[in-house]
Amino acid sequence: MQNKLSIILPVFNEKESLAIMVRLIKSTLKFENEVLIVYDNINDNCVEEARKLEKEISNVKAVHNDIKPGVRFAIEKGVKESKYDVIFITAVDEIFPIIAIDEMMNLILGQGYEFVSGTRYAKGGKRIGGSLLGSILSRIANKLFKILTNFPLSDCTTGIKMMKKNIWNNIQLESNPVGWAFAFELTIKTYLNNYKISEVPLKSVDRLFGGKSTFKPISWVREYSKWFLWGVKKIKKRKVE
Repeated sequence: MQNKLSIILPVFNEKESLAIMVRLIKSTLKFENEVLIVYDNINDNCVEEARKLEKEISNVKAVHNDIKPGVRFAIEKGVKESKYDVIFITAVDEIFPIIAIDEMMNLILGQGYEFVSGTRYAKGGKRIGGSLLGSILSRIANKLFKILTNFPLSDCTTGIKMMKKNIWNNIQLESNPVGWAFAFELTIKTYLNNYKISEVPLKSVDRLFGGKSTFKPISWVREYSKWFLWGVKKIKKRKVE
C-alpha cells in the first residue's frame, strides 16, 4: 500500500507557529501528503497565514470549521475535507511529532495497526514546557488509568494520533469541546471496539513558539475525570464478562 497521509492541524491564534510547522512537514515527509489547516473563527490570526500557505505550497488547504467551535469539531471538519484513508492529528506548535510520522505510518501500513498514539510517558518519550499543573495532572491520570485498567497505552490523553479514517467515522464522540478531552475518549473507545492499537514515543514541547496556553483547570479536570471514570468502569466490566 502506498504511503498517503492527511495531516490535520487545528489552529487557534498561533500564527507564529503555523508557517514553521507546515514548511517542516512538507520538507521532511518524502511521501504523498496533504496538510489541512482548520480554524474556527475567520478573525483568527492564523487565517491570513493559512491562505498564504495554501497559495504557495501544493496540497495545503485552509479549512473553516463551520460545525461548532472547539478542537474536536475542527478535526471532524478536517476529516470530512481529507482525501486519504490515513489521518494524523497534531497541534500546530508541536514540531517533534513530525519525526515520529514515518514510524507511525509503518505500524499502520506495514504492521496492520489501525490506531497509533504518540506517548510522552514511555521510554524515549518526554513532555517539556506548558502548565506545570497540567503536566502533573496528565502524568498522574495516565499512570493511574494504566494501573487500574491494564491499558495497553501509556499516554491516552495526548492529541497526537494517527489512525485509519474509518475509526474516526465509526466512533461516536460525546465529550464536551474542552481542550483535547476528545482524544482521551477516542482512545478508550477505540480500544473497547477492538481496533488494533499501538504507540510511539515522542518528545512534546508545549508552546514551543510561544502563545498563550488554553489550559483551564476546573473545566479540564471535570471533563477528563468524567472520561477517566467512564473508561475504568467500561474496561473493568468488559474484563469481568
